[in-house]
Amino acid sequence: MDKKGINEIKKCFKKDDCRIDRLRTCFISEEGEILSRFSDSFFSLDEEETFKYCELFKRALSGKFGRELYTLEFPLAEEETGGKQESLYRLNESALKEDPLVENFFREIRENYPVPGKKLLILAHGVYDVPKKTTDNLTLEDASDTVYQFTLFLLCPVTLLKEGLCFDKEKDSFIARSEDFVVQKPELSFLYPAFHERASDIHSLLYRTKKRESELDKLSETLFGISLPFGEKEQKQQFSALVQDVLKKDCTFENIRALQENLQELKEQGKEEEKEQILSKSTVKKLLEDAGAGEEGLANFSALYDEALGENDSAFYTENLVENTLQVQSDNLQLKIKNEVSAILESRIIDGKEYLLLPVSDNLEVNGIPVRRKLADNE
Repeated sequence: MDKKGINEIKKCFKKDDCRIDRLRTCFISEEGEILSRFSDSFFSLDEEETFKYCELFKRALSGKFGRELYTLEFPLAEEETGGKQESLYRLNESALKEDPLVENFFREIRENYPVPGKKLLILAHGVYDVPKKTTDNLTLEDASDTVYQFTLFLLCPVTLLKEGLCFDKEKDSFIARSEDFVVQKPELSFLYPAFHERASDIHSLLYRTKKRESELDKLSETLFGISLPFGEKEQKQQFSALVQDVLKKDCTFENIRALQENLQELKEQGKEEEKEQILSKSTVKKLLEDAGAGEEGLANFSALYDEALGENDSAFYTENLVENTLQVQSDNLQLKIKNEVSAILESRIIDGKEYLLLPVSDNLEVNGIPVRRKLADNE
């Protein structure tokens, strides 16, 4: 999936036009015991409940690719009878009306989710008549030849609000509030099947996790038979190591700045196209070549790249590699410059020593105190 697809599906969760038709929930204790269940048509909820659920559904698809969001593709083995994909496919096709399928899914979550605390498990089924689009990208709301049937899962922590005073808008006064349980934003969710090129892709799903921890990462293997790709932190570490190994002596200030500028351009391009910007192997090689990599480094690139990412079946996401500022630091220096003006910083060798030079502007402050430029008296 990409950002454009996610934004289209989010429109299915408008409180006055929600495409969810059935809801199954399971409220569980810290020990994994079932405290309550709910199963009914989504249309039976009152207006306020519908609004709250729609907000949660939108949250379940929020985040950045490679950081919270991941498109996961099922291994072929999991698409066989009895496989993880086959089980999820049957759950979706049942429209959540077959109790054994729903209960088995909830049981897997209860037994394998490692984070303590009360939780609300939500399964929502929906149907979306995908409107046609013209060649100039105009949407024809009354024309549809594709139906997207989907299941959305959310795992939401449930916390206890302590008693106290709270403000009541209707009464325009503060009133006493008793202790009550409140559903928080989802910390884990997925959408199956993935919405790819405006159609169902039963071979993949969109997975969202708020946290990346080793125990949590195992859940995707248990539920889907899929290992999660590297997270943001690991991607940055692997990319940094790859750049150093390929550039070697060419890993200079100018070359690294040029690399960051090119990554920034790719990031902006991804925003315009509303697509997750995944860097292919050939794109990474071209980036390093443009950043000054020599023949020896480029000759070893393929092996170094595979060593960094190959076995994990991961990829580099541009979002995770680009900072909002150019950051320069050493043992006794830390400097941050906005990307759009990073060209003002230059490296120069003076009297046998390498310096980073930064022009002094009119509005210069030291510890919050405006200082006068030395050349000001000569101007």
